[in-house]
Amino acid sequence: MSLAEKHLRRVACIAVFWALGCSSAAQADALSRAAQSGWAQAQYALALRYEEGAAPNLTLALRWYQRAALQGHAAAQNNLGALYFEQRNFQQALHWYQSAAKKGNAQSQFNLALMYELGQASPANFERAQYWYKRAAAQGHWQAQYNLARLFDDDLPLLQDMP
Repeated sequence: MSLAEKHLRRVACIAVFWALGCSSAAQADALSRAAQSGWAQAQYALALRYEEGAAPNLTLALRWYQRAALQGHAAAQNNLGALYFEQRNFQQALHWYQSAAKKGNAQSQFNLALMYELGQASPANFERAQYWYKRAAAQGHWQAQYNLARLFDDDLPLLQDMP
């Protein structure tokens, strides 16, 4: 990486940390430029702004999550899976949850387990559900811990916190 590229990366990094609040047009512009430069963390942050901002734009959120997800950003992969799940595109949701779950993202592991348990995108598979609940539970994901216990106690109701 050249000195100029290192400097650009450093400036982009600073811009993202300042722009996460995006309280001004200049900060929002800095975040947008950092995302357009190809930095996955900035793309993820920009997608969050589009999804959760004052004027949500799910089309742009999906686009920016996808750019970050394709670079292996686990949180972006999880959120992309969640958007697809909300659109009832269970095959795409499953794909992105699997990608993030394999990277150790506890929320994706929980979401994936729930999809396997409920038979969304594939026939119900309790062994796979248990496998992913265990992975998420081991990281302290309380809903996964609960649902894992529920698999062994039919009296407990299902917890669904998806996406």
